[in-house]
Amino acid sequence: MSPIVLINIILLSASHSVIGSDPEKENAREEKLRSGLIDAFQNIKKASSKGGDDDLSPDLIGSMIPIPKPNKNEKFTTDDSFDLFADDDGLTFAEAFGNVETEKRVSTTETSHNVQHIVKTTKQVEKTTAKPSNIIGKLADSIRNTVNESRMQITTVSNDTQFLGLESMLRVMDAEILVQQWGELQKSVSGQCKEDLMEYVEGLQDKLLWALKMEDASGRYTSMFYWGNNYWTGSAELCSILNDLHAPSRNQNRSSGSQIFTDWRQDVSVSGLGPPFETAFYNVRMTISSDLPDIVRTRRTLHLGLCLPRTCSREQVAQLVNSVHAPLLRHKVVTVRSPEHGGYTYLSDPTFHILLAISCIVGLLLISATIYDMRIAREVRTRRRRVDNMTVAENGASDLKLDLNSLDAITVSKGKSMYTVNNNNSEERLTAETASTDGELKLSVWSELLLSFSMKANILQIFDQSVGSDTVPEVHGLRCLSMVWIIFGHTCIVVFKYADNTALRAILEKSFWFQLILSAVYSVDTFFCLGGMLVTFLYFRTSAKGKLERLTKGHRKFTAGVLQFLGLMGYRFARLTAPYLFMLGVVEVTMKWFANNAVFEPPAMDNETCPKYWWRNLLYINTLFPVEQMCMLWSWYLSDDTQFYAVSAILLILATSHFKLSAILTGLFFLSSLLTTGFVSYSSEHIPNSEDPFTQFDKIYDKPWTRLGPYLVGMLTGWILFKTNLKIKMGVIWAWVGWAVCTATFLFLIFGLYTTELDVVSAAVFSALSHSLWAACVGWVIIACSTGHGGWVRPLLSSPLFYPFSRVTYCAYLVHPVVLRYVAMHLTHPIHLGELLVFVLFLGLTVISYFLALVISVAFEAPIVTMLKIVAPQKKPHRV
Repeated sequence: MSPIVLINIILLSASHSVIGSDPEKENAREEKLRSGLIDAFQNIKKASSKGGDDDLSPDLIGSMIPIPKPNKNEKFTTDDSFDLFADDDGLTFAEAFGNVETEKRVSTTETSHNVQHIVKTTKQVEKTTAKPSNIIGKLADSIRNTVNESRMQITTVSNDTQFLGLESMLRVMDAEILVQQWGELQKSVSGQCKEDLMEYVEGLQDKLLWALKMEDASGRYTSMFYWGNNYWTGSAELCSILNDLHAPSRNQNRSSGSQIFTDWRQDVSVSGLGPPFETAFYNVRMTISSDLPDIVRTRRTLHLGLCLPRTCSREQVAQLVNSVHAPLLRHKVVTVRSPEHGGYTYLSDPTFHILLAISCIVGLLLISATIYDMRIAREVRTRRRRVDNMTVAENGASDLKLDLNSLDAITVSKGKSMYTVNNNNSEERLTAETASTDGELKLSVWSELLLSFSMKANILQIFDQSVGSDTVPEVHGLRCLSMVWIIFGHTCIVVFKYADNTALRAILEKSFWFQLILSAVYSVDTFFCLGGMLVTFLYFRTSAKGKLERLTKGHRKFTAGVLQFLGLMGYRFARLTAPYLFMLGVVEVTMKWFANNAVFEPPAMDNETCPKYWWRNLLYINTLFPVEQMCMLWSWYLSDDTQFYAVSAILLILATSHFKLSAILTGLFFLSSLLTTGFVSYSSEHIPNSEDPFTQFDKIYDKPWTRLGPYLVGMLTGWILFKTNLKIKMGVIWAWVGWAVCTATFLFLIFGLYTTELDVVSAAVFSALSHSLWAACVGWVIIACSTGHGGWVRPLLSSPLFYPFSRVTYCAYLVHPVVLRYVAMHLTHPIHLGELLVFVLFLGLTVISYFLALVISVAFEAPIVTMLKIVAPQKKPHRV
């Protein structure tokens, strides 16, 4: 006998015998009914737990009909509201056994799972018209738990549940959504775009290979959403390659060696016909949010790649995506980018025309100067050989062998230097004034200016292993190490921006050694300190030798001071501006191309700011304006350094006649810089921390009045070196104390913020003093090494290996962010961060940056430096 028949017999018996029964019999019948019903439902439970419904009676099971998926506005119901067992007349167990109104309650939550209705297919016995008794009402509560438990078992068996995986909850737009909602989405597009999208939808419905490839090229949620993956880019390469027809080759090589690749090519479907229209890749940047904070806690920016017909404009794609009804997320399109719809070409840009013309002119000068240099060097050697042979013949020593290497040397005839060549030292010397003798070649000023572009001479100058007497060798090591530190820090910033696991930074920031990366901001203070030290040391050295009097001789003190100031500023402007202005043009052109043709968005809006505000960079005043308007963001250092150079020039010129006044002004400037930095930090409640060292960039980081301190510390260092003439007597104990304090300060500034929380006051003090303290420690290193108290640090920092890299540091600083952006903007997929990957990228970018820096230096910087020496008031042989 089936369980359902047993249940009906028990119910009928109870309904006919309930009237006129005494209480004891009612309790007995109630207990008997409860036991029977519980046994019946236990049988149901056992049958369902076996993983199928084969053991259930057909009278009980009937048809398993899944509930349709609810709309957004529909609300799920609670367990008590499901009509699990209904007869042909629609009477439910709730109506038969209990209060109908109570059992029809509807839940307001939307998190309930979909449970299938189970409806009988066999005809039940006729429903009794008698009023349900209290016994049956009590049974309802007794068996409800068993019913619900059995129902959950049956739900688990069901294949059509309402459970949504993360891949379904994070859907925004895919092929399934496009096909299902096409009736509404087609209203958002028009023209040929609409027709091509219709073909795409039909191709998806027919499961055509080209349509599946387009869907495969589009981006979607894959993984690591909660690990910071905001780039669902898909594959721009696959979308682009679909425009080409790849018919399989008829003459395929069937040898065993190539069969593997043949099968592989067929497996990945690189052959086959493309879609009936041209495709284009679109990168849609949108903001997403959700009503369920457990899924998306805050508004996030998502980059979604879509492979769609090329006839669709970016505006139409934005309207299409905005019209999509995502299952769970709410989204809003911010912008749409498409490399195929870039709208920018180099040939239509006037800036590119100027850069191309300059490059051609400079390239022609470099080639011509190099050929001319080699020709006159050969001619000088020939003349010197002829003269020496004649001398040997006159002295009767014709049998002596001539050592050609000893012939080329610096020759001074009647106070005038000659063009000579020395192969052993790999150096050449030339001047504008030469004597017309048999052994020398007279050069004009124009010839010497042309030779300033000689690649041979400039490269030899850069790789020269000697330094001048007025140079502090330790500067080269400090400059190189600081530049490498800057490149490493910038590399980490870029890869973090375009990574699919950006949340890894939150983990890495907790690492002790990660503070080395975050503290790279202090490397700029090293450059400020070196700049102040060199300009002060060299100015006093030059002034002591009386060389500055040639420019100001015969003028009053004020006029002489003005001339000196103009001379110093003119020299600096001429030396820095040529490569700087060229790189400004390169940045503008490349960023315009990236903004219109790259898959990823550029890290800055230089394509908009550079055409408008490039003149601020040319005048070195761009840090006096908001950072949003700054072109070539890393040029803030050049602007500040030039402004500091102008201040130092005034102070140094004043020091020659009013030293105490100059010293007082220097102290006031230093103190005001500290107080200003502290006040700005305190008023803006700036808390320096290890998470973001660039907070308050536009208020504290790049402003000259907050960064003047390290430069003034460098000026003090240069004055000490000049006054002591690089000779300071210091005991061993004091030297060790100085190095211990310096090392402790370095370590404190680098690792001091690790797991440290500052309040507003202490943060203001730290912001005001930290950069100047770093510069003070750098000053100690320079003084200790220059005066013989550097120990093993001195030979390390003054190693000749650093000289070539140090001489191209300025160009390396200009070039390396462009290299970083070039690499990032040519990515079509985000980077997956890893310690080894970041280190390899850093090494590769460093090598490329220094190579390009050498090219820029040879083409622009070195020729300008050589020409400045030629036109200087004191004409002398210059090193090339």
